[in-house]
Amino acid sequence: MSLFRLTVSSIFALVMLIQTQVAIASNKINIAISAAPNNLVPFYSTDANSQNINRLVHSALVDFDEKMTFICIACESYQEKMKGDNQVYTFKLKKDLAFSDGTLVTAQDVKNSYELFAKNEKIKSTFMGAYESIESVNVLDSKTVEIIFKTFSLENLSNLSLLKILKLKDSSKEQVEVQDIIGCGEYIIAKVDPLEIVVEPRKANKPILVFKVVKDETTLALKLINKEIDLSVANMSPRKVFWLKSQSGIKIWEMPSGNFQFMGVNHKRDLFKDIKVRRALSLLIPREEILKYKLKNTAVLSNGMFSPAFGEMYDNLPIEKQDALEARRLLAQAGWTLNKNGLLEKNGKKFEIDWKVSNNKASIEVVEVLKNYFEKEGMIVNVSIQEWGTYMSAFKSGKFDIVIGQWVGFTGPDMLKFVFHSSNTPPKGGNRVGYFNQEVDNKLDLATVETNSIKRTALYKNALKIINDDYANINLWHPNIIWIGRSCLSEITLESTGSFYPLKKLEKNCGK
Repeated sequence: MSLFRLTVSSIFALVMLIQTQVAIASNKINIAISAAPNNLVPFYSTDANSQNINRLVHSALVDFDEKMTFICIACESYQEKMKGDNQVYTFKLKKDLAFSDGTLVTAQDVKNSYELFAKNEKIKSTFMGAYESIESVNVLDSKTVEIIFKTFSLENLSNLSLLKILKLKDSSKEQVEVQDIIGCGEYIIAKVDPLEIVVEPRKANKPILVFKVVKDETTLALKLINKEIDLSVANMSPRKVFWLKSQSGIKIWEMPSGNFQFMGVNHKRDLFKDIKVRRALSLLIPREEILKYKLKNTAVLSNGMFSPAFGEMYDNLPIEKQDALEARRLLAQAGWTLNKNGLLEKNGKKFEIDWKVSNNKASIEVVEVLKNYFEKEGMIVNVSIQEWGTYMSAFKSGKFDIVIGQWVGFTGPDMLKFVFHSSNTPPKGGNRVGYFNQEVDNKLDLATVETNSIKRTALYKNALKIINDDYANINLWHPNIIWIGRSCLSEITLESTGSFYPLKKLEKNCGK
């Protein structure tokens, strides 16, 4: 009889253990990322994964939503006004917003956070320079804070999205670590290993998020199929995404991103100073074929720097069609003719291109396609495949003729000045192709200080039209934001910035 009771007890204990393990598994979501965050301390978080994980752990006053517009995160509301030359923002904090230690967030905490990010010489935040334009941060009452900027700029509010409201457990420490920081986001960082980061919810009804670094896309695909990974937010080639779409139990979420992929031509090279040559190159590109067969429709073709995600800055203009006959006519007008060997030549010099590309597989495949089309027209194309650091060094220093480049993470038209203004050549800015047009410079300078939003948008759009007509860069496409996961995950609404905010609403209903 006692033996029977022991057996029943053992079975009961085993059932309870299994139920507990199932409950734990259902309350934990394994998420694949392509690379480990460089630094989860918000003062130094510059890469996308670090910033996105920190968005879950630390709240800023404002951030961007899926429509690339500002929304309150730590605030209930905010107001903007001009006071003389000063741009003034007044934020009303959420009444129930609390740090993970249970204390309520006050306006003084916002001011203290600003001091840590912008003034603390011991910390030396990477973002100190972003807050040099702040004249003062003033506490109006316990829940109201006023931030006064010296001059108007679209970047002022954008930079506040990087200023996280936080406290330090010990402000006397020489070096700040992740565990020294108290945040006011919905999650806390529970574990940081080289290949795994665990963030736990402050509310028990939300799942634990386990970020796992999976660098190889084939390994990642198998882990998704084998249910070792619940959701992937990692980079994956169009071919692998296309294959996963056919697998049972797998679900794909995608939308056009705000990122911009382009072919950059070095304007300092004599070869590309003639707009006829730049336009001819653009006309040789079979964009629709590449989109269908190489990119597997995982992008949106581009007519300019801004994708449909940018609302008022996006114009639904025609995409440039491939036209080899017109390209040949333009090259002939520019003085390039085919020699007896079928190569383009001008004044005894051959049309030869030094093409730099990173060792990203998808980028290499695109370059190989374009190289084939260019060589059919008599061009000599020398492709140099480089690891990322070497490639970026060559790009920034102007040691190239052509590159395939991509701008990621920008959130508004102020990016035009960073990329195309003649004063922003490296190392200061992003004008890596050496583009110069005085009319563009003038319009961007005016737009930067224009406080009327309608006039400002018009100036930016006028500048963008000139940039496009000039073929400052050759527009290619806007890659989609693609998340891949198990079909038992709840519906996900992506954001065009690639933000991890949608993870806050994620639910796992596998085996429930």
